[in-house]
Amino acid sequence: MTPKVLISGDLLRPQDEAFRPAQRDNIRWFHRLVRRPLAAATGLAVETVLWDDRAPPGGGFDTPGFYAASGATLDVEGWVGLFDAPSLPAEAAGMLAQAYAEAAVVVGFELAEVQKRLLTQLGIPWIDVNIHPYRFGPDLLFAIATAEPEVMAQLRRHHADDLVFEPWADLMAATVSRMPPQRPIAEPSLVVGQTRVDRALIRDGRLLDLGHFGPGLRQAVGEEGRVLFKAHPYNPDGFGIHQVGLPLARIREVPDNSYVLLGQDAVQRVIGVSSSLVAEARFFGKEGIFLGTPPFHIAGSRQSLRMGLHASVVDAWAAADFWRDLLAPLMAVTAKDGHRPRLPPNALRASLRQFWGWDEIFLQLPWDIAAARAAAR
Repeated sequence: MTPKVLISGDLLRPQDEAFRPAQRDNIRWFHRLVRRPLAAATGLAVETVLWDDRAPPGGGFDTPGFYAASGATLDVEGWVGLFDAPSLPAEAAGMLAQAYAEAAVVVGFELAEVQKRLLTQLGIPWIDVNIHPYRFGPDLLFAIATAEPEVMAQLRRHHADDLVFEPWADLMAATVSRMPPQRPIAEPSLVVGQTRVDRALIRDGRLLDLGHFGPGLRQAVGEEGRVLFKAHPYNPDGFGIHQVGLPLARIREVPDNSYVLLGQDAVQRVIGVSSSLVAEARFFGKEGIFLGTPPFHIAGSRQSLRMGLHASVVDAWAAADFWRDLLAPLMAVTAKDGHRPRLPPNALRASLRQFWGWDEIFLQLPWDIAAARAAAR
């Protein structure tokens, strides 16, 4: 059996409304993004493991069979129960083990916690790559974690300190200073919503929302004054804000872009369950309050990066030398070539078709404002 680099991700996540693969396209996207530098670095075949309708022996991973072996229902609730399961039935664990049996290393795009736990138990090294929570810069970047201390030591060399992100936040803050909110902002507390189904909301086999954190939220916002609430654009139903014990009259829902709100001087704190906006808040001079557990623990500097934290990797991932550094403790790698590709701004945003509000600030809002001013003349 020839070892391979296996690209994978959350094989188990179904779509919200149907039991069909939700992450297959993302895994394929990531495979195409990194297969060339990984192959150049290792000399190995770089293949995917993903939920595929052509279940073995035809090709893909038999996710429905895995659910059956696990005793899980074929829906989002079943996935929530499996995502961070502390253990699996022997048959289900064996199916995952077989799927990764040829792996010299697994490079995952947003692996489920149960996958990482099992890979570690099997002695298969993994590197987990995630979309980073800091999304206000010239492009998306990656938050990368591993269970291998030697890999983490190499990853430290490519970690971006907070100093890298500060001017990006300053540019965003300066830009939104020219874009007033629809109505003046005087409230000091901004509560942010999220999508209903989010891996960052899973705790103890259930999905959380603001309604699970009433006492903590009320303490964070204080006893007087109105509270701003920014709903997620994909979840306008309130995300539990009306179940936290705040009088309806204290909640003011705002439609403005999240970065416009972060740029308001009156806003002093940003509160959420596990939203990336809470992590971004400190770069705009605001206090960020996580009611739940942050999805990523990002090291502020190379010196503070350690096991259990995520490294911030801006664009080094495109170079074979990056993967040579990370994988050298695990396997033989090829000689360094010194080549460092340079991608254009917004390369990942445009490729993934995900902008998280950045496009409204730098593309859409300027046009809207110009049109409004022209109409007022």
